[in-house]
Parts: sequence; structure tokens; C-alpha cells
Amino acid sequence: MIQRVVKVLRDEGFPGLCSRVKWFLVRAVTNTPPQTALQKIVQNPDFVIVQIGAHEGNTRNDPLFSTLHKRLPKGNGRAILVEPVKESFETLKANYRGVSGVLFENVAISDHSGEATFYRLGVDPVAYGHPAWLTQLGSLKKERMGELWDKYERDETLKEFYLKHCVEETVQCLTFAELLKRNNVSKVDLLQIDVEGYEYEILRTIDFEKIPIRFVNYESALLHERKPEVESLMHRFGFLLKDHGQDTFCYREADASLFR
Repeated sequence: MIQRVVKVLRDEGFPGLCSRVKWFLVRAVTNTPPQTALQKIVQNPDFVIVQIGAHEGNTRNDPLFSTLHKRLPKGNGRAILVEPVKESFETLKANYRGVSGVLFENVAISDHSGEATFYRLGVDPVAYGHPAWLTQLGSLKKERMGELWDKYERDETLKEFYLKHCVEETVQCLTFAELLKRNNVSKVDLLQIDVEGYEYEILRTIDFEKIPIRFVNYESALLHERKPEVESLMHRFGFLLKDHGQDTFCYREADASLFR
């Protein structure tokens, strides 16, 4: 334990250590809504989960990895994991190696198909004394490390480091409907979205009346003035909303008892 604490201090500094301690304490006393939903979903033998922005999978803020790693081998469920960054995609596949029922897509989900520019950190931040989570901030939005960063994180040192080492690369995009069609999916039990400010562009393209989706969890901390717009959209399709941490969880009245 002491060695792990020392390593975190060295790699992420005192703020990183505080963040990890807070996360473990919260996790010890409560489940997040997506984790509660997962426990219900995996009881069905044919569940389908879609994760957009899966990164490497086995990170401390991934709400799905631990449960999927344990439960997928025990049933006929499927998980479609989407990650556009090649390096992260290869690590994601390695972290799920040997787990059946996992489908991997090395694409970005967008409001259009075809090519798009993706912005991400091009170096290992830990090697420069910065927190590892900076690698998770890749986005189709160039303003992720501009206006969106200034409104939320506001750390000028990390911003300067990120912009200095930011790379732009061309990625292949699919729409959400194309993703489901390509994987022969007609219903989704849980849709998990973490795309660093691009959530609105994806959610507004989904026809929730045509595609049955039971639960949706999306990062909302970077939506800012568009947050009410997304909430109105989800309400219009019959979802109830629950904010937790940086995310918003969407569920229907039939499942309300799970979250009271």
C-alpha cells in the first residue's frame, strides 16, 4: 500500500493522490447509477452495452470495466467498445483479452460519417510529471483544451503543457445508427458516452423512438450552456435524469425504484 501511495505521489502529485482517495472513499460507500444499472442489466443473458469513448478500459473512472470483465464470460451479453485513438484502442483490447462477447470499434462516433480531425495529447504526461488522466481528454472538439478547459478545469499549467504537446490526427467516424447496424444491434440496455464535450452532437442524432435504449449515462460537466438543451432532449424521449459527479444518468419510470 505504501509503495502504491508513493507511486501516485510521484506520478500525479498531491492533487492526484487526493483525487484517488476521494474516489475510493466514495466508491466504498455507494454505487454510481451506471453501476447500479449494470447489476440489473447483466442478469439478462442477452444484454447489449455500448461504450463510446472507452479509452483503455481499465482506468479508475471507467464505470463499466470491472463488471464487464467479470460478467461477460458468464452469459451471452455483448459490449461494443468504441475508441478512436489507435494506441488506446490496442491497450483496450489487451485489457479485455480473453473476455468473450466484446466487440471493438476503432472509430469515433459523430453526427456524420467519414473522416474528421481528432485532437489529443501526443506524449505520456506522467513522464513529464503530470497526471495520467490528461491522456483521456482527446476530443473531436478543438475547443476542449480552450474554451471548455477554461470554463471547467482552469489549470493554466496543465493547459499549456497539453497545447504544447497536442497532436491532430484524422480518424474515421460513424454515426450511432451506423455503429448499431454494423454490429447487428437492434436494442441497447446501457449507452455510456464520455467524449469530452461532444456528447450533445451525438445524443441529438439518436432516434430514441426507433432504437430502444434502457439507460444512458453521459458526461455532462463540459456541456455548460448546452446542458439544459440536452436535458430537454432526454426528457422529451421519456427519460428521468440524475446528475452524479461529472455525469448525468438517464432512466425511465419503470426503473425508478432502482435509484430511490
